[in-house]
Amino acid sequence: MFKTISKNGLMLTVFALVTTALISLTFIGTKDRIAEQQRQRLLSVLNEVVPASYYNNTLYKDCAVVQDAALGNTQPHRVYRARQNNKPVALAIQTTAPNGYSGDINLVVGVTSDLTVLGVRAVEHKETPGLGDKIELAVSDWILSFSGKSFDTTQQNAWQVKKDGGQFDQFTGATITPRAVVDRVRQTLLYIEQNQQRLFSQQANCYTRANQR
Repeated sequence: MFKTISKNGLMLTVFALVTTALISLTFIGTKDRIAEQQRQRLLSVLNEVVPASYYNNTLYKDCAVVQDAALGNTQPHRVYRARQNNKPVALAIQTTAPNGYSGDINLVVGVTSDLTVLGVRAVEHKETPGLGDKIELAVSDWILSFSGKSFDTTQQNAWQVKKDGGQFDQFTGATITPRAVVDRVRQTLLYIEQNQQRLFSQQANCYTRANQR
């Protein structure tokens, strides 16, 4: 009986080692492909929130990493600086709504130097399909309601869903998600208004940090 137990234990150990090795090989084999897909997705989003006609620098390279709780948490967020002949014209900034219905909602907000929103996109979330996922452009055009709106710090009450007295529609049966997104966009615009000069002047460091990880 002892020999049987030992044999079974050895078989389980071998199985676990083989499984772990296969998982590791799969991860190694797909890591670069996933990274490239994420890069392509990012480039697509950047072009959506800051049209190429606004700048003539290389947007995805003119990038700085910032860590500030005002962007939703203290995790690193990237800021992409759009310039026309070296003159600052717009930002595309990553930001996180921590109070979505199902957790964090990661966004990218594009805004001009005079605080006019060029575009907002949800890039990652776990909101309920059929309800909260209407923040995705592929599901609904609701996210386009931010485009073209100017931010005024004295009119922040407008940056709420209509149920709370603001100008943005909520979803039928799902108010938490749009409320979280609208509030996050508002707070991000306020952050940009208060830190714009620093964000444009900070040394580009996205790729340095990426190489250190």
